[in-house]
Amino acid sequence: MAFERRLPRWAAAILGIAQLALTAAIIGLEFGSFYYDVAHGTIWIGFWAGLVFIKTSLMMLCFMCCCRGRCFATYILICNIFSGALACVVIYFDSYFINNLCRCYLGENLCCALHDLSSINSNYGSIVTRCLKITMNGIQSVPDSCPSSPPTSKVVYLKAQLGCAAGMLAVCSINVLVYIFACFGICFGHD
Repeated sequence: MAFERRLPRWAAAILGIAQLALTAAIIGLEFGSFYYDVAHGTIWIGFWAGLVFIKTSLMMLCFMCCCRGRCFATYILICNIFSGALACVVIYFDSYFINNLCRCYLGENLCCALHDLSSINSNYGSIVTRCLKITMNGIQSVPDSCPSSPPTSKVVYLKAQLGCAAGMLAVCSINVLVYIFACFGICFGHD
């Protein structure tokens, strides 16, 4: 039996649609988190991991209708392994930021100045005054207001994104298992 007969279209369709839905959710939740605080508690992983997730899900859907050979299925397998690894990275950063909402990787001045999207359009004079370096006990630092008022509204988005990333990891793992079963001739039925 040919490889494309051992790996049915319905399996590729279900996995591709699930990946596409989870990708849209991960990117959308990153936008929601970004809206509440641009700089704190994020490394924008939903955006850059979403690029790989989009490619993987579109390749799965392409496999469903067009390229049904073993070579293309192996390429999709590699994409799914890479997407599964990125899903683990999303899980790591989301769980880290849930416990460290004020963590910022942009440097002291930007972390002080950037909070929600309205801070980007606000009066820069007050931001500059608030975020000027001050000297305390001989140490120069920038006072960031995040520790006094952390962006707790982000937690919902981070937890939801973490759940979607776990779902993406599960879908990628299922795709790897389906590919292995098809390679060993374990048949799923016919179209």
